[in-house]
Amino acid sequence: MHEPRAFDTTFVTTAKIAIAVPVRNEAERLPRLLDALARQIGAPPFTLALLFDNCDDDSHATVQHLAPTLPFPIVTQCETAGGPPNAGLARARAMAMALSIAPDGVLMTTDADSQPAPDWVAANLSALARADVVAGRIVRHPGRAAPLQARLEAYYDRLHALRRRLDPVTWEAADTHHWTSAASLAMTSHVYRTAGGFPPLVHGEDAALADAAARLGLSLRRDARAHVATSARRNGRVSGGFAAQLAAFDRTDHAPAVFHPEDEAWRYTLHAEARHGHGRDGYDRLATSLRLPLAEVSAVAAECANGEAFAARIVGAPPGGMRAVTLSHAERLIAGLEQVRLEGAA
Repeated sequence: MHEPRAFDTTFVTTAKIAIAVPVRNEAERLPRLLDALARQIGAPPFTLALLFDNCDDDSHATVQHLAPTLPFPIVTQCETAGGPPNAGLARARAMAMALSIAPDGVLMTTDADSQPAPDWVAANLSALARADVVAGRIVRHPGRAAPLQARLEAYYDRLHALRRRLDPVTWEAADTHHWTSAASLAMTSHVYRTAGGFPPLVHGEDAALADAAARLGLSLRRDARAHVATSARRNGRVSGGFAAQLAAFDRTDHAPAVFHPEDEAWRYTLHAEARHGHGRDGYDRLATSLRLPLAEVSAVAAECANGEAFAARIVGAPPGGMRAVTLSHAERLIAGLEQVRLEGAA
């Protein structure tokens, strides 16, 4: 059994760095992104790769105007094929540009309506010395209140904290969070190619890439030191994205349904068992818990490079399926689970 490998500190501080950003009609917000990147502290040189995705506003002209004033080079490409917005396809094209700039280096990505923190690049590089993929924390610019979204985010942060108490991993950040968003992702070019890149999904391309990486045994570090402020707008560029979710919450006073935290805790506990049991003799207890044939569990284990890959591949939903509960009920239930874990730790 072996752990997902971390990258040498020297490499991540000397490699070429490219930051990929897809752009679709962001003339108003692009200056804030460019200014935030210009103010990076302790960052090695990097190149910004902008993919203009069927823009029909002044986004490209805005960048051309500001580029001579910026302390980093910008490479641009204009996509004019038309068609509905597709976040995964645009992100993949932007990352292809970044790969051509840093074929053996470090790739980062964020959104055109976002503002990375002043130490965002440096924090990502530091974290990449400890894990294969780094996901930063996402916060919203001050603006229109989104109480349901804030409550949901707080719940998911608690759920992730519970996950790491039940299934601790060596590469996780002490100050962690629940986000796996392309608004703040970093990895080496090698890792990006190995994981298969961003799939051409209308939305959810970031979660799909993270899942593919885990199933290959690559490590994902959710590090709050690398954080990005993003727009709280309600008119998003793709259907089903973050802006659409904010708009949907504006129209209701009812909190959304979430998966039962006890079912999530079941998964996390078995993740830990699979992770620590990989490569050792016998998967009888794990097979019984999963209600899977021992031969199937053993075969999957033999195919996996490490415990991370095994946990990601073998543990699915509980035998009865994932139950849905209201957010209010989940908040009450997770409080009990948190208390049990605290008492157990004591």
